[in-house]
Amino acid sequence: MDYLADLFVRHRNAVGWMLLAVTAVAAAGYLAPGNGYHPLERYEQRLEEDPPTTTERVQSRFNLASSDAFLIVEADDLFTPEAIAAVRRTVAEVESLEFVGSVFWIDRVPILNVFGIADPLVPPNDASPEAFRQAEERLRAHPLAGQLISDDGRSLLMPIVYDWLRMDSARTATETLLATAREAAGDNLAAVRLTGRAPLFADQQSAFDRNQIVFQAIGYTLALILSALMFRGVAAVLVVAGAPCLGVFWTLGIVKLLGVPANPLAEVVMPVMLAMIGLTDGVHLLVQVRRRRAEGDTPVEAARDAISRVGLACWLTSLTTAIGFGSLLLAESDYVQDFGRICMIGVFIAFLAVVTFIPWVSSTWVGRYIDRGHDRDVIGRGVEGLRGMIGLMMRRRYAVSAVSIALTVGLGLLSLRLTPDNRMKTAMPASSQSYKALEYADEHFGGVEFFRAEIHWPETMASDDPQVLAAVRDVERLIEKESLLSRPLSIRSMLASFPGDPDDLPTQATFLSLMPRELRAFFHDEGERRAIVSVRMQDRGIAAYTPVFNRLEAGFAEMQPAYPGFEFRLEGQPVLISRDLYQIVSDLRASLGAASAIILVVLGFVYRSIRIGLLSVVPNLFPLVFTAGLLLWTGSPLDMSSVCAFVVCLGIAVDDTIHFLSRFKQELEVDGDIEAAIRRAFVGVGSALVMTTVILCAGFGSMLWSELPGHRAFAAMACSTIAAAVIGDLIALPALLTCFHPKQSSQTSGTRGR
Repeated sequence: MDYLADLFVRHRNAVGWMLLAVTAVAAAGYLAPGNGYHPLERYEQRLEEDPPTTTERVQSRFNLASSDAFLIVEADDLFTPEAIAAVRRTVAEVESLEFVGSVFWIDRVPILNVFGIADPLVPPNDASPEAFRQAEERLRAHPLAGQLISDDGRSLLMPIVYDWLRMDSARTATETLLATAREAAGDNLAAVRLTGRAPLFADQQSAFDRNQIVFQAIGYTLALILSALMFRGVAAVLVVAGAPCLGVFWTLGIVKLLGVPANPLAEVVMPVMLAMIGLTDGVHLLVQVRRRRAEGDTPVEAARDAISRVGLACWLTSLTTAIGFGSLLLAESDYVQDFGRICMIGVFIAFLAVVTFIPWVSSTWVGRYIDRGHDRDVIGRGVEGLRGMIGLMMRRRYAVSAVSIALTVGLGLLSLRLTPDNRMKTAMPASSQSYKALEYADEHFGGVEFFRAEIHWPETMASDDPQVLAAVRDVERLIEKESLLSRPLSIRSMLASFPGDPDDLPTQATFLSLMPRELRAFFHDEGERRAIVSVRMQDRGIAAYTPVFNRLEAGFAEMQPAYPGFEFRLEGQPVLISRDLYQIVSDLRASLGAASAIILVVLGFVYRSIRIGLLSVVPNLFPLVFTAGLLLWTGSPLDMSSVCAFVVCLGIAVDDTIHFLSRFKQELEVDGDIEAAIRRAFVGVGSALVMTTVILCAGFGSMLWSELPGHRAFAAMACSTIAAAVIGDLIALPALLTCFHPKQSSQTSGTRGR
């Protein structure tokens, strides 16, 4: 790094102009971003390019899984003239909204009988109370209408399809629709709720936007306050805080300008994370600058010395952190890949900002004041007082090393018991009204999340063959055995409304042609030779339903010999998530394995010692397995946020190790005495490591108050890892180096002053 340090001294003015130019480019990204999508929209289903046909619109009424929202109305006594009139009024007002395509409710359920002629399922408003009581019995017995009535008969579920081309935003639509429905319902309905994918997305988006601003401000403020308490000098605080803020400004501006795909986790976490990581490198640089200034160096000499002595360590920490994020590109999930890509870019940009801004500012007139407060360094004096502890630790080096290795291995084995999961609750703020409505729907309707069992019959078989209905019946029986599933709906359920014995399948098959065409086509598609059974599930987490899906598929395999030529399979978003669920664990193992191997090689190459690379495994792995053990102890599952957090944790853990090893190698060159070099390295970088640990925990810890559970989990994992990392690097690493570092063959005298 001496060459780069000399280059910096010779071209300081060019560095200043470079800082200004990059800042201008980043500012252009804020003014003219290359990608106008909200970060959450990338992971939502895209609108279809072609508008749906009339037949598709009609069929969508019966496909409850395709609904954009569910309006839930509740009344103390629902089937009364007053309550039903209020429901009709509510439906009319909601459908009058420009962005609402259709509302499906019990009054629009098709009549199922031989002649297709009967009294309406829902009586007119002026009918007698007795007529409404009779209607309630008919509706609850109706296979399709019964799907829209709660178990206690006090609530109605009304699927809504949006006209997305006429909508400004899901958030505005949710607020407008709910306000309109509640105003129309008046006092005749006890409660009006709204849930479904669009309202849930709107609540998540609102919380995301609030957190993006609030917690960045809190994190930066805490970091600034802690920096002031630690450095005790205005110039030092402004310089060390300004560098990471500049790095965040550059990163967000440049990625916006380039149109790099945004990511909801990265948009909130990345600015705080880059600020904290940049701050760690900044603290190490500034501690060295202040130390040299206090010893009498000029501002330029102090800046040059900081680049020379700390620059390589800062580069290695950024490189290894970027490798960790880059390893996420091996994941199958677009969400994880996007997080890794944008954070990897951000790490390099933040590194460039820190290693240019701090030395450049320190070499100007500001550098004359940067060492003020150095004599009041509380943490530095505290680390000096720990010399006795480092001596005791090295005397007990074999015991400390053995305990460190045993703890790491033991926690690593425990971490293998972590299980992945995916649940809507972990992505929603606690204040979300749409999620509370979802919980209500789970309790009273069996859920509003759907998957389907598909039965495909052979080409040689007629569509009205009774064997098709027999296959549907057997699939329904399998589903009914599962307590977590409810309300299966199929063509056989519909045919049960016709006269005769529901188990007389040949007779029931003759009624297929009498069913409304659109309704029949959805549940019994002759062209595709497919019958479906629609099934409801609740938001209990995919981990709870994966065994259910496995049992159903095993049941299908057992049925296969009885139905030659048939094909049975499960489809739907929950099934796809379940199939990909354990890919999360594979992604985590692949990412951490690849990152660890590359980092091990890099450290071995830079320090010219494979042994040092191997010795760094324990202090780097210990924080990760400690955090994994904490997840296991609290009963927290692995999810997308956890996978991303583990890689961030690896980068943070390696950072402290690199700074300690770099200082140790420099001190070892002085006299070749390993124990003396460890003591000097401990004092030399110990204060900076403790400072960065406190600042990082404060910065990430601010997100523990986030509304979004995923952000809180990420913050908790980061704080746990950071705290464990400083223990590993200041206790385990010195003991391991004392035990296993090769002895110097000859002592060399130092050529540098400290």
